[in-house]
Amino acid sequence: MFLVLFSNMPKLIDTHSHLHFPRFDEARTQALERMQREDIWTITVSTTMKNGPGAVELADSSDLVWASLGYHPYHFTNAREEPDEGAPGEYSIAEIERLARSSKRVVAIGETGIDFHHVDKKWTLEQALKLQKDPFVEQIKLAEKLNLAVIIHCRDAFPQLIEAIQELKAACTKIRGVVHCFGESWEVAKPLLDLGLLISFTGTITFPVRKKDDPERHVHRVVEKMPLERIMIETDAPWLAPEAHRGERNEPVFVEEVAKKIAELRGLTFDQVAKQTTQTAREFFRI
Repeated sequence: MFLVLFSNMPKLIDTHSHLHFPRFDEARTQALERMQREDIWTITVSTTMKNGPGAVELADSSDLVWASLGYHPYHFTNAREEPDEGAPGEYSIAEIERLARSSKRVVAIGETGIDFHHVDKKWTLEQALKLQKDPFVEQIKLAEKLNLAVIIHCRDAFPQLIEAIQELKAACTKIRGVVHCFGESWEVAKPLLDLGLLISFTGTITFPVRKKDDPERHVHRVVEKMPLERIMIETDAPWLAPEAHRGERNEPVFVEEVAKKIAELRGLTFDQVAKQTTQTAREFFRI
């Protein structure tokens, strides 16, 4: 891992939010003020060609914000427009590269990945994989070219994701990647860790364990088992507010609840988790 000595270390880094999305238009200034008071940074992540410029603009305007640029797999196989994202625009790896080169505040490519959770009925999963995999590979190779991290999204397609990354590594592609918003079992997490990836957790780990959940296959076991230095924390704001803020619009300062839960599960202090996850995030994203 890239090592560097840091001076002004923030308390926490929310490694994945969408602070530039329209949901924050009426409250972004206040959210940034709360981040300033709580000493929290965030990486605001784009998901389409249309909302990428907004991520860079916000990052360029605030010392608390960094940007990631990518095209979400959802938009290759689902025609429904997400209200928070707007029209996705036509995918262009050249435009992602141009925008990434436009600002030193861009620290990652993504989110990109493979997602079978919402696929239009007109596509088979085999067709969906083809439509999503080629751009996923393109975005990873762009990250390698620009020496940037990769933020990886996956839902209901982990075997396909793992195979794609194995193929890339076999071709000597260098991948500095994190699987964001992880909520699976240790059986899913271990192959990802073996591939050298990091794993990031959201406020979903603070939700009460349901009676129908198998305790041994719960994401809490992953939090407990995996090396602390391979963990990052995030909010995925404006979605997935932690249990203490259920029903509210999620925002970067709520990442503190994720750190608290990790500390509880691992028998550590909050300060230990905060220090390590912040150091990991700064080294990983090179910020």
